Amino acid sequence: MKSTLIRNNIILLLSAFMLFFIIVFFSLNFFERSNQEDLMNFVIDEVELAYNNFPGTPSEFVEAYLSDNDRRITILDENAIVIIDSHDDTVGTDKSERPEIKNLGTVYKRTSDTIDVSLLYIARRLDDNNYLRVAIPVESKQASYNSVILVLVLTSAGFIAIFYLGLTQLSKNLLIPWDKVKEGLKNVNEGNVQMISLNSPYPEINDIIHEINGINLSTLRHLKSIESYQIQLNEILNELKQGVMLFNKDELLVYFNDDAKSIFNLDEEAYMKPSYYSIRDAQIRDAVTKANIEHQPSTFDSKIDAKTMEVRIFFVNAQGFNHTEATVLALFKDVSQERAIEQMKRDFFSHASHELKSPLTAIRGYAELIEHGLIKPDEVKESSHQIVKQTETMAALVEDMLMLSRLENLKEKVYSKQDLNQILSTVIDAQSQFAISKNINLVIQSKSIQVMCDPLDIQKLFKNLIENAIKYSDSNKKVEVTLNQVEKEVIFIVKDQGYGIEPEHQQRVFERFFRVDKGRLDGGTGLGLAIVKHIALKYDGSVELQSTLRKGTKITVKLKMN
Repeated sequence: MKSTLIRNNIILLLSAFMLFFIIVFFSLNFFERSNQEDLMNFVIDEVELAYNNFPGTPSEFVEAYLSDNDRRITILDENAIVIIDSHDDTVGTDKSERPEIKNLGTVYKRTSDTIDVSLLYIARRLDDNNYLRVAIPVESKQASYNSVILVLVLTSAGFIAIFYLGLTQLSKNLLIPWDKVKEGLKNVNEGNVQMISLNSPYPEINDIIHEINGINLSTLRHLKSIESYQIQLNEILNELKQGVMLFNKDELLVYFNDDAKSIFNLDEEAYMKPSYYSIRDAQIRDAVTKANIEHQPSTFDSKIDAKTMEVRIFFVNAQGFNHTEATVLALFKDVSQERAIEQMKRDFFSHASHELKSPLTAIRGYAELIEHGLIKPDEVKESSHQIVKQTETMAALVEDMLMLSRLENLKEKVYSKQDLNQILSTVIDAQSQFAISKNINLVIQSKSIQVMCDPLDIQKLFKNLIENAIKYSDSNKKVEVTLNQVEKEVIFIVKDQGYGIEPEHQQRVFERFFRVDKGRLDGGTGLGLAIVKHIALKYDGSVELQSTLRKGTKITVKLKMN
């Protein structure tokens, strides 16, 4: 390769110099043969112009205009008698026989008799009828060759530039393969694997390129395997259904999954930004710092955009994750529903304990009175009746709680074909004595509707609504019950003429253990309407309540059934 470069350089250099000398030779010959007449005409034009614009005499012109002795200027009168000569005292001499005077405008070359110098002569008649003769020494013509020299210099520079460019291109052609080799090795070192596609004319370089491409191919397979693993890991992290964030030792965000992006409204600009850029909660940022510096984990709940998030932050050592080093892992799980359920459970057990406490206290009180003989024999029967009544209250409460538990277990769905009209008739028969005791007229409008359902659900729904309507209606009123079907939707309506429910309580009557005014309304388990709501939800239905004070309440249940 080295010998090839030297040989090519020598050939290029010799070619350049040969071409250069050929051009110089022809250029000099060209200018040597150039028209001397053009040169002399140019000179005499210049002198004539200066003479015509000169305000003085011819003698004064010659003295003022000529500062050098290179040009010989002669002014002759109309008879060709010398008026003034710049190089000789020939004033008064007759020059009419000179060839340049006889043939004005023609250039002649001869040796001057007066100054013994070879000159080029040209003459011209002036506007004032005088003659102007200009002579230039033959050797002074060399000054006109300045343009030739300039051309030669430019030509030389051009060929030098051509030679330089040629040598540069040649060197580039030789070094390109090595540059590609260098670039390929650099890419391998930086992990930016690219195959070298250059086919060098030099076998030695091709062998090296082949080896580098082999390394690149092996590295590329390894990187694809890592990228595949990275993609799978990202998919797994996105399927966790919780936000995942990773911070490096400088607490810059190096990774976040789709859930974290949604939780904190992140964009791509959050990448490699400090924690405060993406997290507004100071407690979370402090926990990130604690995990990063003290390697201490943290677990706590945090409110983020009205959601309750369980935050878990750990110190980790994730080398190379997303081509970075992660030190802090933050997990964010939406536990709003779980925390709400936990609170509901706490409230439920609190209310259940309170509801059970009252009948238990009453039972215990009557039992202790009987045990200690503090009740008269004729009052024992009444006390026993109260014990049985409180026991029934407890049993009803436990039954309703079990019913709610069963309804919340949505997996428990055992349906059979039932006639809703028959179930309604059974409930009406059971509630008729209660209605008669309050002189309440039950107005029933129903028809046979065959559906797939759990009869215990429907019976409980009918019973709770009808019993409530009778219970909360004044005497001598009526309760209207309607059972109908519109397409695949069963509609059950119970309308009473009771006191009604205050607007501020209407949204809460379906909550567990909620009672409106215990002083005015009869007691119960407090779970009746909650059970109705759960049954409606079980059948993808809805419950609507309309109530006007002192006019009554209307409850409409819509169930989707086959």
